[in-house]
Amino acid sequence: MIFAGTAKIDITPLGSVWMDGMIRTHPSCGIHDPLFARALVLANSADLAQAFAIVSVDVCALAANDTHAARQAAAAKTGIPAAHIIIAATHSHAGPATFGFFNPREASYGQELVSKIAAVIEQAVHHLQPAAVGYAAGTEETISHYRRLLADDGHVVMNWESYPPEHIVGPLGVTDPELGVLKVTAAENSQAVMALLFNHAGHPNVLSGDNYLLSAEYPGVAERLLEREFGGTAIFVNGAQGDIDIDGLRDRDWEGMERLGNALAQAVAETARAIVPSQATIVRGASVKYTVPSRKITPAEWQWAEQVLRETGGVIHPLADGVGDDYKAVLYRQLRQAEGRDIEVEQNCFAIGDCAFISFPGELYTEIGQRIKAESPFQYTYLVGLANGYIDYIPTRQAIGEGGYAEDTRRVDAAAEDIIFEQSQALLHSVYTGRKSNECIRSQNRKLSLRAFFAKQSLTHGRDCFVANYAPRNDCLV
Repeated sequence: MIFAGTAKIDITPLGSVWMDGMIRTHPSCGIHDPLFARALVLANSADLAQAFAIVSVDVCALAANDTHAARQAAAAKTGIPAAHIIIAATHSHAGPATFGFFNPREASYGQELVSKIAAVIEQAVHHLQPAAVGYAAGTEETISHYRRLLADDGHVVMNWESYPPEHIVGPLGVTDPELGVLKVTAAENSQAVMALLFNHAGHPNVLSGDNYLLSAEYPGVAERLLEREFGGTAIFVNGAQGDIDIDGLRDRDWEGMERLGNALAQAVAETARAIVPSQATIVRGASVKYTVPSRKITPAEWQWAEQVLRETGGVIHPLADGVGDDYKAVLYRQLRQAEGRDIEVEQNCFAIGDCAFISFPGELYTEIGQRIKAESPFQYTYLVGLANGYIDYIPTRQAIGEGGYAEDTRRVDAAAEDIIFEQSQALLHSVYTGRKSNECIRSQNRKLSLRAFFAKQSLTHGRDCFVANYAPRNDCLV
């Protein structure tokens, strides 16, 4: 028997705020569509020390300090260990400046958001009930494009740059079109959908830096449509999307956002309809912490940056897409000052059956994500990017040699790719290896846990009656 609970809370700022994702000239001017934090909690029993939670937040990125504070607050309120909680940004480039990439960070809003994230987890716990869970993989091939293009003169062009098509040789890589869907229903009614957790690698920046209306971008459109069709809570989590993007020269408007959101929703719905959830499953997981080396600015790079800084005075000008030399020069100064400091990484993983979700605090290149998935012991493995912090782009060693936007602005050393792959595999294997011992839950303990669970949550008399009449099986869950 597994228990699940979901919740959704509005996190839309009440007033004008600075926005993340692009270099903008001024704060927001209004709201196009509301922003939400959505949570799913999965538990094997009344012992919430063995429960897991995942939260999707309609913002561009979240700092580790904020996710740490939210996880600690949620742990204190619910008993779910902080290490069992994944808080992931959807990466909407039309949300408030919760990280402060290019514009001032909205500190007061960030404090409110920490409280709301903890609250949505607590609400999901209060909604826990017996559930059934299933999963499947689908595809969506129209939204994401490989954004690093090779020009015929050998340099890298980004797919949002206006460049003569006849001089583009082609993309330097491929996207990952896989779509992962976890479907959660009520235990006694497979038609009562409680949650759809779906994972797809993409860059929600249909709206460029010229946009000043807050929006959850195309993932928000997809969530809204899925909730309308299935009920329950639709929860989007991003994947390894560091070098993929929407079509940079097409549909960069509200109609384009709706089109992409509809495409994503249709792919999720098609996959979800074929899933037959099962009660005979449990959730398990683990986490790991380690460090990766930071990037060292070369003497030539610093000489170039000094010249730019002399010319600009350190002022960064707004751009609709990407960054200019003025931004890169300021970044190189910051990196030079921080040289020698290793970058902390935390990864968290939870799995149900043969499906695993593994977090990463940044933007992994899709090649790294696909490599992790290909070598995973699980049949279905999904990277949850931009989760529990943000350490920037993680390009491959090959891409760093080729150059490009994220390669120029990265904060990590080229060695990060292999370290992250090895640590991810170790984490996945540790969760997979412990599957058999964790899955053998005795029925007598389950019945006692059910009684304790409902008493603890102070749920309705009707659910207490369900516990009294529940006749558990005497074998182990497999």
